[in-house]
Amino acid sequence: MKEIKVVSGEYQIENEIKRSRFIATAKGEVNQEEAEAFVKSVKKKYPDATHNCYAYVADELGNIARFSDDGEPGGTAGQPILDVIKKQGLVKTAIVVTRYFGGIKLGAGGLVGAYSGAAADVLKAAKILVKKECKKVRLKTDYSTFATVEKYLFKSECRPLDFEYGDDVSAEIIVPLNKVDEFAEGLKELTSGKVEAIILDEIFFEAIDK
Repeated sequence: MKEIKVVSGEYQIENEIKRSRFIATAKGEVNQEEAEAFVKSVKKKYPDATHNCYAYVADELGNIARFSDDGEPGGTAGQPILDVIKKQGLVKTAIVVTRYFGGIKLGAGGLVGAYSGAAADVLKAAKILVKKECKKVRLKTDYSTFATVEKYLFKSECRPLDFEYGDDVSAEIIVPLNKVDEFAEGLKELTSGKVEAIILDEIFFEAIDK
């Protein structure tokens, strides 16, 4: 089973190095379109900045990765930011590091350290979610069995979504991919087959707090 790590939400920090201001802004849960929109929004927020350098990984597999030095010497800004994202194993995450030049040149090594340091610092401030590869399971049971089912759900490695109460009780549950068969079989044994469990085909990544 695969797991991914993503930044949850948006975060910002600021560093000062030899009078230059480095403002790092990170955002998670982004696809490529959302990452590009995020970069544009930061540039719009700091239109007078000397540079707005960025990098992002915009898919679960880490195949969609982009970066920009935005006028800094090649390889001193965007790539170091991207390296920090990849080193921490993050996906669907974008970071923009905004620089206001303070009049003192840092040199190539200094720039790499400043941009990678700012990216690392904003990730230290961020909440990181671990998401597991999951499937959705649809359940249906009668009211007399539901109390037993409910206890099982909250002891299992799963996350209940919606419950519907009609003639019977229906629910949708998110279950880690490697636990789906075990989950369904355990429910069947516990209730003597009184629960109808339908495993849906879609595979996606979801945070499971277990």
